[in-house]
Amino acid sequence: MNEGLKISAVSHFYADYQSLDQVSLQIGSGSVHCLLGASGSGKSTLLRLVAGLEIPFAGEIKVNGRILYDEQTNLLPEKRPVGLVFQQYALFPHLTVAANIGYGISHLKRKQRLELVDKYLNLIELPDSGDAMPHELSGGEQQRVALARALCCRPQVMLLDEPFSNLDPRLRTDLRKLTLRLLKEADVATLLVTHDPREALAVAESMTILEKGKVIQSGNVEELYFKPNSLQAAKIFGPVNSISTHHKNTGMPSLPGEITDLSGLDEDGTILVRPEFIQVRHANGDSNAVVIEKTNEGSTTLLLLELESHLKVFARIPNPTSLEVDEQVHASYA
Repeated sequence: MNEGLKISAVSHFYADYQSLDQVSLQIGSGSVHCLLGASGSGKSTLLRLVAGLEIPFAGEIKVNGRILYDEQTNLLPEKRPVGLVFQQYALFPHLTVAANIGYGISHLKRKQRLELVDKYLNLIELPDSGDAMPHELSGGEQQRVALARALCCRPQVMLLDEPFSNLDPRLRTDLRKLTLRLLKEADVATLLVTHDPREALAVAESMTILEKGKVIQSGNVEELYFKPNSLQAAKIFGPVNSISTHHKNTGMPSLPGEITDLSGLDEDGTILVRPEFIQVRHANGDSNAVVIEKTNEGSTTLLLLELESHLKVFARIPNPTSLEVDEQVHASYA
């Protein structure tokens, strides 16, 4: 297996503003890694550095052992084995779909170029659209063409900068599946930027959370979701219960049961427990909490409970549920 993309201690500045601070990560060939974080966290900047559109202040970038950037080396963007697909489709409006796909392989002989373009038109499920103009396609179809144009150059690394965010939910899901299938089949190391934690959980095998240019946690998906190393990292994925060791040792919050091993621990010793590990049922003379908020999430409902100790905890339970706001309930660790 190839080494894929390796980023080592990369830093970057915009004038006096440090946009990235000693960022490191590695993505094996055929793997998908998500960069997750709020706007301004440095996600897109890191993609631009890998693509060669910006120059790092320090660090090293390698693809399959080949140095793209270090103190002595800075390959031009067109010399890098890297494909890039943006949120905006960025197709050439005056070129046909086929010409857009074949734009980066103009150095090949005409017959070979036409064969490759035809191959990718079939792979993106638009076999009869080669003569169409970009404006004649839907948003999802245009993004498929942008993907085919990037893949046609046979990159070793693919950079996806929120490529599905402009699509409606159904199209987003379908195109995401198609995109990732093609990238895995091509054994391409993929770095996907998103601000949507649900998308990150759905597609990635590993991820890195960035905050103000710094890595706050990196690892496999299960580790980051269930075992965050800080409240900051935990909240990226939604509500979480933070239980101080003081409360735990003194019996607070007053919940029966054992805290799951699938919980995080921050540097202050606070235990971080996801809402799905709190069980709730109708009280049978043994109430220890009251429901103060209820949010329908579709297949689940998120409850906010106030315990007898006046502490508040989140619980996520399957739908349908008959529990209601202001109801006295029994809560416990799952």
